[in-house]
Amino acid sequence: MLFNSLQFAIFFPVVTLLYFLLPHKARVLLLLVASCIFYMAFVPKYVLILAVLIVIDFAAGIWIENAHGHRRKVFLIVSLCANVGMLGFFKYFNFLNGNVAALAHFLGWNYSIESLKIILPIGLSFHTFQSMSYTIEVYLGNFKAERSLLHFATYVMFYPQLVAGPIERPQNLLHQFREKHYFNRAQFLEGAQLMLTGLFMKIIIADRAAILVNAVYADPRSFSGAQLLLATWLFAIQIYCDFWGYTEIARGAAKIMGFELMLNFNHPYLATSIADFWRRWHISLSTWFRDYVYFPLGGSRCSTAKHCFNLAVVFVISGLWHGANWTYIIWGALHAVFIIAYVLTEAPRKRFTSALGEGKRNIMDILGWLLTINLVAGAWIFFRAANLSDALLIVKKMFTAFSPSTGFDFHPGLDAFQFSIVLIVIFSLFILEFAGRHKHKPVWKIINEQSRWMRWSAYYAFGVAFIVLLLLNPEHKAQPFIYFQF
Repeated sequence: MLFNSLQFAIFFPVVTLLYFLLPHKARVLLLLVASCIFYMAFVPKYVLILAVLIVIDFAAGIWIENAHGHRRKVFLIVSLCANVGMLGFFKYFNFLNGNVAALAHFLGWNYSIESLKIILPIGLSFHTFQSMSYTIEVYLGNFKAERSLLHFATYVMFYPQLVAGPIERPQNLLHQFREKHYFNRAQFLEGAQLMLTGLFMKIIIADRAAILVNAVYADPRSFSGAQLLLATWLFAIQIYCDFWGYTEIARGAAKIMGFELMLNFNHPYLATSIADFWRRWHISLSTWFRDYVYFPLGGSRCSTAKHCFNLAVVFVISGLWHGANWTYIIWGALHAVFIIAYVLTEAPRKRFTSALGEGKRNIMDILGWLLTINLVAGAWIFFRAANLSDALLIVKKMFTAFSPSTGFDFHPGLDAFQFSIVLIVIFSLFILEFAGRHKHKPVWKIINEQSRWMRWSAYYAFGVAFIVLLLLNPEHKAQPFIYFQF
């Protein structure tokens, strides 16, 4: 069930109304049933996969807590193998099998294992990582094992963040299912603002930008380097507004019912370094890899060579997490190169910045921002391209065939009016992002602190803009969120 669909427009208010009408003891069961219905709207039978993993991890948590010595690790490994095994089978079997078959063909060997005709369960990477965080936290002694299967199942399947995060730790979410939530007007207003912001990001910006991006990336051989560069920059905006839009809707839906989900994006495109970008982009995933992969490998408390190796491992695995394709692995490897270069140049950068003096450090921030946003956008080429050959062609044409040889359509797929709307809205988005970062709070909170006249003027302006921009694109159909495929 898509957040931007008519189904959800009916589903959400019905579930929320029932949630507040039912007695406290019945609410968790309602959320679990609603979450099952939400998930089964995609591929009904795949809810059985979640059920199996939920039972395994629930039992593993109790066994880990009750066990002693090496048995605790055995139970943790059982849980991790179940989750990673399920993820590996559905997401990576065909990828690995195809690469082995290609290698066998190259070497002249006989290899007869065929690829499986399976569909990747939606959101599998997200809910397996959330479930694994539970058993890891129990193993580390940071969280007491949950004794209610109902509460644990709801924690894994909580529908607002089930298929695309944020990936919640048990410390943040599980206890909230036991708390009594009452309807709160201020909470409702904040949640509604988050949901409307997310829908605006998705429908008005991401889906419009996708028209141009899809047209160009579907046939990169037919476009010049300039058109490919524009499509790449627009994809950077598209994926941000698409994924950020999803998480804002998720946070808003949860907020209205009284639940707090973690912040997943914090102005990432205003980052002044690649390290700063990863502290702000997909925070729930980056902190997951930091705590459960990077730190156990040794983090930065080791030799420089080992530190660089640890970073490389984390980012390559992160790329593979996103998809079973060499393009994703290279995307992760590129970010590994960027962050390793940032680490290795830290000392000379600090000396250079100190030498500039206080007054000129803003210049370094601007240069750092320009470098960061272009490195991130450049890496998105491999994330978005259909295959490795297309990605390499796009990079090549940007440097060797920048200008077209014949007629030039600067905005393929969009007419001049729609393209102008995209540019104006993106420009406005960056202004609001900058204002929010400058004030260290979301724009809606800044607006809510103003006088009643200012507040309601802003509300009406946003509502009118949303409706007008929606009507100006009457052919719009609900598009799935990009991160649903992961």
